Amino acid sequence: MLMIVVSSTATIFNSINRRTLSTQQQVVMQASIDDNLSQIKTLARRFTCCSGVCTTVPPTSFGVVSGVTQPCATNNPLDDRYYFPQVDLTSTTANFPNTTTSSEPIAVEQLCAASNNTAFMTPFRNAVDGLGQPVNATRTTAIQAERILRVTFTDNNSNNRVTRVENIIPHMAYHCP
Repeated sequence: MLMIVVSSTATIFNSINRRTLSTQQQVVMQASIDDNLSQIKTLARRFTCCSGVCTTVPPTSFGVVSGVTQPCATNNPLDDRYYFPQVDLTSTTANFPNTTTSSEPIAVEQLCAASNNTAFMTPFRNAVDGLGQPVNATRTTAIQAERILRVTFTDNNSNNRVTRVENIIPHMAYHCP
């Protein structure tokens, strides 16, 4: 009788330990996903096309440089002028990628107007894909209509169950004409 009680107690104790471990893994995973989303939202705020090329890297040439006004007015994403080119830098002669112009403002208008928005969103998606994966989860991205990046997180420990889906719109998208 004592063996049955001890055996049952051991089984219950092992079951509780497994559930506790699973819960701890879930907590770690969710915290890591939250951190990953915070990084993605930072990239969404930094995403700019002020130079005529869309990027998540803040401009290093902005304002007035050597007496020449630059298309990027600022490197501060809290300033609306950070997103869209303020002037056409006349010394630019090469066409911008995915456009047919050397004019920064016209290039951004062409990128924004593209019907499939892939040229506009690909640099943002590439920056997000360049981030590390969250702990115990896998992140995938897909460009959607209306300048949306869908970010899907799946749980690596439970048959790749989708645990969270977020639609991220970079702030630059709101500055498209």
